[in-house]
Amino acid sequence: MDTELTRKVTESLNQLVDEETTRRLGELNIVTEVAELQDGSISIRFQPLSPYSPLSVNMGREIRKAALAVPGVKSVQVECSGHLMDSLVNRLVNSEPGTK
Repeated sequence: MDTELTRKVTESLNQLVDEETTRRLGELNIVTEVAELQDGSISIRFQPLSPYSPLSVNMGREIRKAALAVPGVKSVQVECSGHLMDSLVNRLVNSEPGTK
């Protein structure tokens, strides 16, 4: 379900720049899902351009940081899919505190 908060988060994420290509995520369609699970709790799924991308952890952290900066967002869970080491990327990205 698309909410005002998910639209704001999506707009913010679309402005992030991918380090490998120097293009905005909105152009690359890397972010595949933004959902509000409960009031202020956001779930984001992204897919790196390559299943071997060495920058997936950095990208996931930047996605998480940008989402947390949106007013009204209380916590963010980021899920990487399509990387050879999805579970490791997800653990590292989400190991930082998830609230403001």
